[in-house]
Amino acid sequence: MNRNFSLFLIFTLLFSFAKAQEFSVKGRVLDSNDQPLIFANVLLQSTDTVLLAGTATNEEGFFELNNVEKGTYLLSASYLDNFSVIKKISVTSDIDVDRLIIEQTEEVLDEVVVSYKKPTIEQKADRVVFNIENTSLSDSDIWSVVKRTPGVIIVNDKISIKGSTNIGVMINGKKVNIPQEDIINLLSGSSASNVEAVEVVLNPPAKYSAEGGMLLDIKMKKNLIAGYNGSVYNRYTQGVFAKHMLGTDHFFKGEKTDFSITYSFRADKRLNRYTDITNFFENNVVDEIWTAEQSTVSKGKHHNVNAFFDYRINARNNLSISTINTFSTPANRYITSQTLISDPNGDLNSSFSTDNNSDYEVYNTSYYLDWTHKLKREGAEISFSNHFTYYDYDRGQEINTDFFDLDGTVTGANDFTTNSGQKTALYTFQLDYATPIKKSSKLETGLRYAGINSESKVLQEGFDRNQPGIDPTEEGLFSYDESIMAAYVSLNNNWKKWQLNVGLRSEYTETKGNLETNLAPIKNSYLEFFPSISVQHELSEKNDLNLKYYRRITRPRYDDLNPFQYFQSNNAVVEGNPYLKPTTRNYISLGYTYDKSYTVELFYLAKKDDFFEQVVQDNDSNLLRFVSTNLESNQSYGIDFRINKRWTNFWDTYVLLSYFYKENGFIDLDSGNLLENNIMTAYFVANNYFTLLKDKSLFADITFRYLAPTVYGNSERESTSELGLSFRKTIWNKKASISLGVEDIFNDGNIFSTRNYLNQNNSTFSRSEKRLFVFGFRYKFGNTKIRDNQKRKSTEEDSRI
Repeated sequence: MNRNFSLFLIFTLLFSFAKAQEFSVKGRVLDSNDQPLIFANVLLQSTDTVLLAGTATNEEGFFELNNVEKGTYLLSASYLDNFSVIKKISVTSDIDVDRLIIEQTEEVLDEVVVSYKKPTIEQKADRVVFNIENTSLSDSDIWSVVKRTPGVIIVNDKISIKGSTNIGVMINGKKVNIPQEDIINLLSGSSASNVEAVEVVLNPPAKYSAEGGMLLDIKMKKNLIAGYNGSVYNRYTQGVFAKHMLGTDHFFKGEKTDFSITYSFRADKRLNRYTDITNFFENNVVDEIWTAEQSTVSKGKHHNVNAFFDYRINARNNLSISTINTFSTPANRYITSQTLISDPNGDLNSSFSTDNNSDYEVYNTSYYLDWTHKLKREGAEISFSNHFTYYDYDRGQEINTDFFDLDGTVTGANDFTTNSGQKTALYTFQLDYATPIKKSSKLETGLRYAGINSESKVLQEGFDRNQPGIDPTEEGLFSYDESIMAAYVSLNNNWKKWQLNVGLRSEYTETKGNLETNLAPIKNSYLEFFPSISVQHELSEKNDLNLKYYRRITRPRYDDLNPFQYFQSNNAVVEGNPYLKPTTRNYISLGYTYDKSYTVELFYLAKKDDFFEQVVQDNDSNLLRFVSTNLESNQSYGIDFRINKRWTNFWDTYVLLSYFYKENGFIDLDSGNLLENNIMTAYFVANNYFTLLKDKSLFADITFRYLAPTVYGNSERESTSELGLSFRKTIWNKKASISLGVEDIFNDGNIFSTRNYLNQNNSTFSRSEKRLFVFGFRYKFGNTKIRDNQKRKSTEEDSRI
């Protein structure tokens, strides 16, 4: 092991460094009397008026913008409702622009509106950027934004991108290390008004952990406004039950300090309904038909508290501290189910009903510390980051079952209780170094260590052992430890017509699982390498080619590894698997883009040991088992057609049609046979974004999604579709806004799955609250007047720029 690990680290030391190509722009902002203006805003834009950076002046009126790449820019300053002349600058070295003068006067001048609006969808070499500020979604919650992010598919609250469900979620580049269900609670309870963009990172740089596949990076706005501003908001959602969110945001920007804190409270009540029909076999012939109607009502009070603090120690050192917290307490899940047992002709034989009442609490807290030091070599820097997450989950439930004969007379009962919990601690340390090489390249390298400790427990009492198939874990404690040591190197190149990003990451992993009832711990160790490459070539002004390749890994979630059995009803049991293997995947794509708007892309995705929850009917015990297991094979390949077009200054469109072949190979847990599920399938999405009215105060979005019949493990799924419509209107000089929306208007987003092979013959119809009416209100206060796209008073000389 020591030898492998030594070899694994050597490649991080084999690089030389050269002079940087990032510069600084500095100057001073003064009024008409040559007096310095404190906390004046200074903005740097591209020549097509896209905002790139911003800062505020100090007590002497001085400002400095660092890490500015070579190029031509527009520079301007603003103070209250007054603006400087827009100055065009050419950056080829460190420059001092001397003075920017702001005339503070009541004189009325002719107005020239100089505004910018980022494209709603931006296609980059390794990612798709969804800018939401000028859409109706900016008053919704972040989970609603993710649902409408181009290329993202959400089925049964699971995120999928290009056929992969192993998606990492980040906030400002910081990984959120909590279970999927709690990620939904976090994003559902967080306002999208503070979100600048959602980036779908299709080929994550080698700097990021190889864990997971593609990434969703939620970029929060950086407060370019000097001083303080904040907002209060609420959001009301009506489905079968009402749901309500109330929150507040606060931002402060000083000379050296940026600070923000957000809090939201969400009272949530949701209904999920399921119909399971299972044809149980005896001697290879259908013996009984079990039809279960299940209703799940989940309700809880959820609190989210997030804070971000940035401090500029000096010109070379920056410190960042942040925390992300979510608490669900108290919360309750109440499941009622009625199961009818019939003969093959459909005649009723007997039935039983089950009530499953459980109270639970979830606490999740994460802390991040980041320090960046700029070296004397211009543009080179070293950074250190430290992260800690603590997750605590406790659930107690009572399950009561009554059995009835043909006449409805009670013939027996089976009542039992379950208490379970999970505690997980995760900590990481990362050291990074970056430096430019020559004129157009940047080298990054670093080391990372991650340690995970998870402990799960269960206590189940009161089972009637005479019931066939009832053999749960009565009491147990399962501990799981994981250590990951990683190193990476990447080289990013940007030439005149070429972009080339290449990276190599290596991770050495050790795991140890220990079930207290077993004598021998379950140990595993492995060393893996993860190359990645993104190439983009501009053939001509309107023609581009791009190539992407990566290899990634997904390790099982800790609750998937948990070996205990948990009964949801008298004949439905959930089982973890401590022997799950990690999933590795290879992805490659080749695309052509015309006029930055029309793209055709071929892709291939192959996964090894992909894991999922396989639904299996146990014909001997009349049980439905939900078992975590590895697939034998999982591959897909096909073609994507994309349109990303701004038709007018008020209408943007994003259209995606993906047509592909999907194949899943799996082991039948009863016979041990290797079986295969395959299909030609398609995914279609059309998003339209409108900015309406003369003052651009009304936003409208229309989204349509269609997912053709597909396969998932041993299941086949029928097609689904969803149509959504939303509006947002700003009022009171844009200090407030009102939003309205309807999701899944025709209620066609529900899922019907079947499993029909060998001695398996069952189906599930899942119906959650998808058709929702949404109403929201937001009010902003504080220093809200200075905005990046506000009207600016300008002179005729500006036309010479």
